[in-house]
Amino acid sequence: MSEAAAQPVRRHGLNVRICHWINVIAVGYLLVSGVHIFLDFPELYWGKVGFRGHPAAFRLADWGISWEQAGAWGDRRWGRNYHFTFAWVFVLNGLVYVAWSLARRHFRRRMLPGRDPAPAVGGAPTPRYRTAQGISYLTMIFVVTPLMFLTGIAQMPAFTAIAPWLIDLFGGRQTARTIHVILTAIFVLFALVHVGQVIATGFLRNVRSMITGRAPLPQE
Repeated sequence: MSEAAAQPVRRHGLNVRICHWINVIAVGYLLVSGVHIFLDFPELYWGKVGFRGHPAAFRLADWGISWEQAGAWGDRRWGRNYHFTFAWVFVLNGLVYVAWSLARRHFRRRMLPGRDPAPAVGGAPTPRYRTAQGISYLTMIFVVTPLMFLTGIAQMPAFTAIAPWLIDLFGGRQTARTIHVILTAIFVLFALVHVGQVIATGFLRNVRSMITGRAPLPQE
């Protein structure tokens, strides 16, 4: 390995690192609180109407967990309080990340296909995402996350009273809830793949680079 490649190079900017760790905390609370909310009402429906006994698109009871058992595990009041709080943390943090990254051309340099990597310390190129990986990140940021936000507020009477078109946009509050859960599952799958990639490519090195911003390039 050459001397230039052995030197630590800049991997992540300050904005990426700050927003990343805020997101780790926010997403953790969102997932746990969201599970509590779902357990208190463990069925999903399509359309505008949904209640216990109504034909459901998904029922936890079909998987051997009764309504009463799920309700005992969940805590809707705790879940709602934390879910709404950290939803706004997640959204505001995401807006800061997107604005900052657009200003610093982070998406253009690191995620868009067909771009040359920017030069870094020691003459080595700044590591960039592979095409499929970059596209998946951009899809999560600009498609999945906005849809999660819209389907989330479409379930809130306070917001839909101001913007009733939100309910019509998704074909009903129950449909919005179902789509929200599906998007959450996609988000969790993405997070698992992401963590798997972090482990496969050097867990300690990747975590260190997300803390300090720098890490040695892997040997070819």
